[in-house]
This record gives sequence, C-alpha cells and structure tokens, in this order.
Amino acid sequence: MSRKVASAATAVMWLLAAAVALAAARYFLNPVPLLVRTQSLALARHPVWLLLHIACGVAALVAGPFQFVASLRASHPAVHRATGYVYLAAVLLGGCAGLRLSADTAQFVADGLNDNTAFELIGMAPTVLGFAPNTTYDPSQFFLVVLAFAALSITWIVTSAAALVRARQRRFADHRAWMMRSYSLTFAAVTVRLMAVPLLFVTQDPVVAITLTFWSWVLNLMIAEWLARRAVRAAALRTLIGLPDSGRVAPQTQRRETRWRPR
Repeated sequence: MSRKVASAATAVMWLLAAAVALAAARYFLNPVPLLVRTQSLALARHPVWLLLHIACGVAALVAGPFQFVASLRASHPAVHRATGYVYLAAVLLGGCAGLRLSADTAQFVADGLNDNTAFELIGMAPTVLGFAPNTTYDPSQFFLVVLAFAALSITWIVTSAAALVRARQRRFADHRAWMMRSYSLTFAAVTVRLMAVPLLFVTQDPVVAITLTFWSWVLNLMIAEWLARRAVRAAALRTLIGLPDSGRVAPQTQRRETRWRPR
C-alpha cells in the first residue's frame, strides 16, 4: 500500500469516525434532535445503559485514532498513554453496556423495520429496499442480530484488554497489533451505518440484510488482522536490517533499558 493511499484511507477513517461520534453525541442534547420513534422507544426502555454505551462509543471513536499517530507516540508518550487509558476505559464500560443491551437489539431492529418514519424523512418508498407491503417483523426473526451484538461487545473488550497487557509487558509491536484489532471493532459503529442500505438494495430481504449488517464487524476484524500482520512483518524487517522501529516511544523514555555497547 503506497503512502498516499494509506494517508487518504486514514483521513477518511478519521472523518467518518468524527461524523458518527458527532451524530451520536446529539443524544445528550435536550431535547434530542432528529430522533425517530424506534430510537425514542429504545431510550425509554434503557436510558442509563444506552446513554452509557453511546458516551463510551463516542469517547472510543475519538480517542482511538490518536493511538496510531507515530509522531505523538514518539514526542509525547505521556499524552499517548493518557489517551490510551481513556480509550481502554471507554471500551470496558461501553462493552459491558453493549452486552447488557444486546438482548434488546432484536426488539430495536424489529421496531425500526416496522416504522416507516425514516423512509418518509428521506422520501424513499420502503419497497425499493425490499420491504413487502403490510409486512410486520417480529423480534424472534433477529436472534442472530442479538448474537452478533453480544459477540462484538465481548470481542471488543478482549482485544482491548490484550492491547493493555502487551503494553504493560513492553511488547509494543504486539500492543499496536492488538490496538488495530480493537479499533477495528470500535469502527463497527461506522461500518454498520455504511453497509445497511447497500445490503438492503442488494439482498432485497430486510432480515438477511440487517443480520449481515450487524455481523459486518467480522470483516473489520479481518482487515485489521491483515494490517496487523503486515505491520509486524515490517517491524521485524526493520529490526533485521538495523533500522529504528518507527512506532517506538521517545528514546528518553527508554533510558532504563539502554545498555552501553562498544562502538
């Protein structure tokens, strides 16, 4: 991957994360703007858990990208660690809230599919996306959605905990790899919103489309795994040929580990 392509992809990722975080932050306004009936019902059922999940999701989306800025790691390691702890705390609390909310996901999805308010707002007929006239969706049709959201919450916590353990062990290459995996799951908040409508167009089956949308985090994780393995190979190659690891913290933070070697 060329440097220009990587920079463009990073910029797009930052912009999408910021846009979703900003949209989610509206839940903390009073009154909440642009709230459809489905979202109002979910907020009424689980106000504390839902707001906790949203707040932690916003914090993780915003704090996460700073963990991958090499210049920040090198020049301001204390800032890097502080934003890292903010990110990890947000994932822990947000993942626990998500796990608590997962059982309600089927009801949330069924309410959304049975409500045509969103289609009225964008001026689109439901039949364009495969919604049959006079069809009512039941929560029992979305068991796999519940499973997807619960699995995402657990995996989100586990990958982030692994990143923390590797950092405490000073295994920084492994730490960065686990942070890639963790943030790919944080970024599921973006990909879920991007994939829903295209999948509805393609499948013309709302149950299949929404189920695939909620499992789209697996694709995120696969891409992160490819990137992490690629980064580990690149770091190993730099070490082999004697180049410095671009992801290491500033030299002054490693004085305790530096040993004198004869020239």
